[in-house]
Amino acid sequence: MNETDKIAASQPKDRFMMDGHKLLWHLDRVNEWVKGERIAPLHIDLGITTGCNIDCSFCYGVLQGRTGVSARFDMPQEPLLNFLRDAKEAGVRSVLFDGQGENTLNGALNDAVRYAGEIGLSAALATNGTLLRRDRLPELLAPLTWLRFNISAASPESYERIHGAPLFQKAVENIRIAVETRNKGGLNTTIGMQMVLTHDNLGDIIPLSRLGAELGVDYLVIKPCSDDPQKSLNAPTGEYLQLEEVFREAEACSRDGYNVVVKASKLANSGLKDFPVCYGTRFIINISGDGNVFPCGHFFNTRRGEFCMGNILQTSFREILESDRYWEVQEKISTIDVNRECETNCRHYYICGFLWKLRNPPPHLDFI
Repeated sequence: MNETDKIAASQPKDRFMMDGHKLLWHLDRVNEWVKGERIAPLHIDLGITTGCNIDCSFCYGVLQGRTGVSARFDMPQEPLLNFLRDAKEAGVRSVLFDGQGENTLNGALNDAVRYAGEIGLSAALATNGTLLRRDRLPELLAPLTWLRFNISAASPESYERIHGAPLFQKAVENIRIAVETRNKGGLNTTIGMQMVLTHDNLGDIIPLSRLGAELGVDYLVIKPCSDDPQKSLNAPTGEYLQLEEVFREAEACSRDGYNVVVKASKLANSGLKDFPVCYGTRFIINISGDGNVFPCGHFFNTRRGEFCMGNILQTSFREILESDRYWEVQEKISTIDVNRECETNCRHYYICGFLWKLRNPPPHLDFI
């Protein structure tokens, strides 16, 4: 192996740290939390619609109260923009337009993304990509830090089986056009794809890894299906442990500028958490498509009365954040059994493990 090959081999497979977290770069906020201060979340997963145009077999949004297109509620533009301003002023650093629905259904999305860019609030979008308006892609992409396409199948037949709609070709073509638009415009937006593993798409892992390279995206991330405590989605667990060779072959599809990232930590945990308490909701919270604020998306449609902290269509986000209700719910979260009352492989999984260790250090700390 020559020196160039050695350097290439030493480069991280997961340059975006998807199988981990980035709290180490936000130690100012972490230290405030350690001191017991009431902190603003660093990040918010924001839904702006309750509806979706496809019907994915693994969709956690079904458990969160997701509706069809005709029955959806779209968050109005004015309170949406007001929320983004309030969030920025409160100290929130990033917003992901993601929720129980498909946010491109809401006509206010482009203006919201643009406004986030104007006020210096980092913004990203997760989408199935089938409804993207190609004529508006340049203005949508420019303010986004990243755009992620949720696609868990590598053929028309598999796509219709997994995503519940005959839209594979449209999804793939929109990914291709998004990459071309980004490249032609000299934009810095990272564009990726996400694959959620189910019992029915394990044979798509390698073909989708190759397709990502062909389309010119920056990454394909492969992750386990999240499920509720009742196993409503029948998420695989033990099967993941038998796929090590497949995952290595998928990772081998990586090339310069393209990474296949396998979320190995989550795939190997059998749906269990190795921390007993969730502190992650202090740093990441979720807002449903109807404007309700929750510590996490698991409670969008279950135990709502216990865990809803307010609604941004009725109350400013700053008022919600400063309310006794917000902090009462945050305290309540720390009392729940994370392996019996929460979803598996949740949004807060990585930071929770870190925060638990920080609160419960090992002996002999001086011996680093």
